[in-house]
Amino acid sequence: MTKIPHIDIDATGLLCPQPLLRLKTVVNEKSVGEQVCIAVTDEHAELDFQVWCERFGHKLIGPIQQLNQQLFVITKGVKN
Repeated sequence: MTKIPHIDIDATGLLCPQPLLRLKTVVNEKSVGEQVCIAVTDEHAELDFQVWCERFGHKLIGPIQQLNQQLFVITKGVKN
């Protein structure tokens, strides 16, 4: 059984670009190597997160399906 991470950002019910904007704000406050977990219901969030993480060197894990939402865990990388 997969352990569900602590949700740092609840972006359920929000549509693009709001989940990504909230994620950016929280990740920018973290140190390299720290993780952020975001819960979303927007079906386009996964692609937004993938592109953003690749561009800025963050690691993306997910989606983890939990009931009616998806969870993503982002580990802050070295680029800003």
